[in-house]
Amino acid sequence: MSLLTPVRMMVSSQDGWDELARSHPSLGASFAKVVLPASLLGSAMILYAAYFHADVYAPAVPFRHWLYIALLFLLVSWLCVSLMAYVIQHAVRSTRPLAYRDCYRLAAIAPLPIWLSALTLMVPSPLFNMLAGVAGLFASAGLILHGLDALFEHDHWVRTLSVTYTVFSVGALVWAMVIGLLVLPLL
Repeated sequence: MSLLTPVRMMVSSQDGWDELARSHPSLGASFAKVVLPASLLGSAMILYAAYFHADVYAPAVPFRHWLYIALLFLLVSWLCVSLMAYVIQHAVRSTRPLAYRDCYRLAAIAPLPIWLSALTLMVPSPLFNMLAGVAGLFASAGLILHGLDALFEHDHWVRTLSVTYTVFSVGALVWAMVIGLLVLPLL
């Protein structure tokens, strides 16, 4: 897999997805290889922003609260991936039952652009950070659309769009709730 493969996965149902479809990693492997490192990156970037740029984001909040927020983000991320795997499993109407681990694999890959958008916390600009988060959300929509098409739906484009809309809507709602949950302690 090349460095551009993940980018092509956002706009294509073949590039990278074919290789992914042939592998059937366990839940533990998907968690350890994708979810854990990406969620740790997000939590680490929250702590980075708190340590170096707290005066820009929430000057009156002590670092101890930021530690709680980073831990909360980590745990909620893990829970949300499991929840989204469940949503994918029940949204896809297949002639055969879908393995939860296959749905978990897509649920683990889809939020990667959102987690990577946390890297923008190196730049102390809330507007820039917010725009990067929204761009990550739309990139995740591309991963969901092409991942559903490549892994589950195959030749049923209208049904794939419908399932994508359902999964993305739930995911965006969950993402908004996570952001709210993280911002609430800072107020």
